[in-house]
Amino acid sequence: MSKQKFIFSILLLMLSSMLFISGCSIKVPKLSPKAAPVSDLPSEALLIDKDAIYNQTLALIESAQTSIYVEQAEFDDPRLIQLLLTKSRSGIDVRILLDQWQKANRGTLDLLKSQNVSIQFYPAQKGQIDHTKYLIVDQNQALIYGPPWTADGLLAHDLAVELSGRAALETAALFSKDWEFTTTFHLTVAKASLQPVDNIVLATNANVKQQLSELISVSTKSIWIENTEITEPDLKQALIDAATKGRDVRLILDRAIASKTPVTLEELKAKGVHIRYYPSQPELGMHLAVFDNLSFLLSSSGWTRSSFVTNHEFSITVPSPAASVKLGQMFTQDWAKSSE
Repeated sequence: MSKQKFIFSILLLMLSSMLFISGCSIKVPKLSPKAAPVSDLPSEALLIDKDAIYNQTLALIESAQTSIYVEQAEFDDPRLIQLLLTKSRSGIDVRILLDQWQKANRGTLDLLKSQNVSIQFYPAQKGQIDHTKYLIVDQNQALIYGPPWTADGLLAHDLAVELSGRAALETAALFSKDWEFTTTFHLTVAKASLQPVDNIVLATNANVKQQLSELISVSTKSIWIENTEITEPDLKQALIDAATKGRDVRLILDRAIASKTPVTLEELKAKGVHIRYYPSQPELGMHLAVFDNLSFLLSSSGWTRSSFVTNHEFSITVPSPAASVKLGQMFTQDWAKSSE
């Protein structure tokens, strides 16, 4: 040991001895926990029900300068079909993926394919449904949908979220994976973006359930959900655990589910989960959860085992207090008009 290290060791030992004898202790400063990321998604990015959703869809498609990517569970809206045909003929790169099991999609695919539009059925295995629903324009703007592009689907009480930050490019990257999986052809998507980081998390398939589980577990005040169906056992138990801890857990469900899963619903009610049923007109379409009025998750379909194990699903998690407060206000209004 060098002389310098020896002296340092002696001094350190003497200091420790003095603190021990005097009964003093060294106070180690506590490190502040890392702040949770917050999204600057504004409340104006939330589009509730048909008129707002449909009008912004038309506007976004009209604004396209280079590309339009669409992935939809169901699509047969005549006006949107004709608008996409017009944009394709003008030289815009239009690419569309549809679920192959929905009858509404067959005529749409035949019509657009005959006009040289790049449209394909997502290559699902038997029994698997592609519930993914979004529109991406010029790889820098996106609309994430609750409703499909059908007359009936757009009439339901539902939600779409417009993305214009980094998450829009990330959505385009996810579409490119589905496109390459379907066609084997590579789709070039920019790897970098000048758009601001918006702290929005995109998830597919089993990761949707993981996002939900995490958000339920970290909520401290309230979990407000509007959904057509909740039967996935792990999520059901997570909601029961949250209610047991004193969280305000409320579910607005599709009325038809009451007769399909009465045992599940009675178990939830018995454990302190409050449940009401949305009026049948218009039907409830959205699959939404708002956590503590600080963040929300919008997913592509009901929370069932097949959704997370079999189907092709998509969700966005948005830690935006501004947007979440608006959704909380919508939930309060929907709760008032729903019945037990």
